[in-house]
Amino acid sequence: MEIVFYWFIGLLCLASLVIYWMEWRKTRDRVKLGQVFLAIFCSVLVIGMAGMETYDRATTNYIVETGECYVVADRSSKGSSNVTLWFGDRTYGFKEIPDVAYGPGHVFTCRATMTKQMQSGIDYELRSLDGELLFSTE
Repeated sequence: MEIVFYWFIGLLCLASLVIYWMEWRKTRDRVKLGQVFLAIFCSVLVIGMAGMETYDRATTNYIVETGECYVVADRSSKGSSNVTLWFGDRTYGFKEIPDVAYGPGHVFTCRATMTKQMQSGIDYELRSLDGELLFSTE
């Protein structure tokens, strides 16, 4: 669903580019020209991100991280992730919050799958240190 949203925003940016371009051609106003360049920048940025994510998912181009980790709630403004999995000093954001007790004091054996280009979280599972499956997004 997130990819569809990115593509929708990218296409809206392209539509605004066309509208601003037509208005600039009529008026030759510098402000309209600035809006054209801003729309070009936004279109390239958003469609580029959506394209990389779509390519990764379409070609199953994933990174798989395994090992001990802990999960913390992501209350920062760094993205739309709801939880962050910490593998030592590496972090990855995921949407689904586990239904088990978690936090820095709870260590799990984790397996996380992310897209290679964007490193956005796809799936993860948490196992107890004994190997029992506690939570999985698959």
